[in-house]
Amino acid sequence: MIGRSLIDAVQVSDSFDIRLSIFSSAEQVGLVLKVGIAAVLGGIIGWERDRAGKNAGIRTHMLVAAASALAVGLGELAVSQANSGDPTRMMHAVFTGIGFIGGGMIWTSKKANGPLGLTSAATILLVAGLGAAVGLGAPIVGAAVCVLALFTLWGVRALEVSIDSRRPPDTSGTVGDN
Repeated sequence: MIGRSLIDAVQVSDSFDIRLSIFSSAEQVGLVLKVGIAAVLGGIIGWERDRAGKNAGIRTHMLVAAASALAVGLGELAVSQANSGDPTRMMHAVFTGIGFIGGGMIWTSKKANGPLGLTSAATILLVAGLGAAVGLGAPIVGAAVCVLALFTLWGVRALEVSIDSRRPPDTSGTVGDN
């Protein structure tokens, strides 16, 4: 056999060995676990967004986190097998793609005081980072980011409601923060 590729040729011998990947089974199972952890953590944040009535809910957040973990994890495995390259390239690709998704989630309305969808776009970016962290082998960082996101989404919302309830009503007739 000349060289190694991602899909190796079938080795015909007394043992009839079939190797379909340069990655070991343990490496592949490890990556599947990382993708699963990222999906669950992303889903927790998506559950909060769904509960708040936002369009980007559980499935979207799960898929973004899982895809990020998969892309970055595969990049890390490929770099480790080739002993060269830059594992951050996959992270650049993930965040570039997520930027387009997030940008598409932001819109304006004449009835609103400003742009809508910013928080949902930010959580999509955050779960992409969460997935990248888990994909690179840092599930504790991913879990901590998930907790931080929930604190931000729930705790800060409660703080905003408390502050808004103490603010005198606007009687100027203007819309927004002119």
